[in-house]
Amino acid sequence: MDHNQTQALFFNHIRSRLPAHLSFVDEVAELLSISNDSAYRRIRGEKSLGLDEAQVLCNKYHVSLDQLLHIKSNTVIFSYDKVDHLSFDFNKFLHFVAQSLGLFNTLQSPKMYFYSKDIPLYHFMPFPELRAFKFFFWKRTVIGYPELARQQFTGADDDPECNELSKKIDELYAQIPSIDIWNEESVNVTISQIELYRQSNIFVNKALLLKVYLQLEQLVDYLELLAETGKKILYNQPHAHSNATYDAYINEALIGDNAIYVQSNNRQITFINHNGLNFMSTEDKDFCDYTYKHMQNLIRKSTHISVVGEKERSMFFNTLRWKIQERKKNIN
Repeated sequence: MDHNQTQALFFNHIRSRLPAHLSFVDEVAELLSISNDSAYRRIRGEKSLGLDEAQVLCNKYHVSLDQLLHIKSNTVIFSYDKVDHLSFDFNKFLHFVAQSLGLFNTLQSPKMYFYSKDIPLYHFMPFPELRAFKFFFWKRTVIGYPELARQQFTGADDDPECNELSKKIDELYAQIPSIDIWNEESVNVTISQIELYRQSNIFVNKALLLKVYLQLEQLVDYLELLAETGKKILYNQPHAHSNATYDAYINEALIGDNAIYVQSNNRQITFINHNGLNFMSTEDKDFCDYTYKHMQNLIRKSTHISVVGEKERSMFFNTLRWKIQERKKNIN
């Protein structure tokens, strides 16, 4: 591959990542602090791109030159912003989730795979107290917001930005065809979090504790409805079907790891969960191909419960409900 072909490939790869409404030349010129004419000359291969300029573009658009130039190595480049209460707070994390879902919706024929260790965040959005509990737990216990260290959970979520982002995430998720791979353990994470706070007297009262458990049951009912219809449906809006399909599988042999794989006609992205809320993402072709093969292998060894598999579907969701009801019996 000669120099001009390499540079053209580099710029074509970057161009594919830009939203359609943005001017590619304007973006390059602004990032490199050069004129539009100079940007054109680089894009056309008439002027060589400097290493420092390539670094700026790679950093901005998360491009791996190893991957692009097919350099064989065991290195995979990931991008991420770590969630903490100072540099990347919880609302910024929700912005990241909403932006990612927005990106998925711009892809050609996207499909999202989620291999669940916990119930995916998207599903909590329509349930106010349950959602508020998960957010409070993540902020108080996982991230460690110092101002929440001695606070009880009151069930109130009076942050307008947070509520607006939750609504946006719910609506964007409903538009993306999805495949969830479940295990009976998936609900245990949330139950364990509720029980930890119950035993530590962090719930402000028993009524709130029962309400959170009630909404967890309602969430299980909602997930069963999605699996039964095989369609994305906004909660409490039975006629608001989207064109997005919902496929669910049960895999009892392996416990999930909250990995997300997004596939489209023109792009692949893998998200790996680590340290609680943090997700690292990569578009490395070999890594994404490997992840896709792994997901397909899991699906082959799983039981399909969307639309078909009524008996298995009913047994699975009844088991989840039983787990919740057993915990509710211990509330005095």
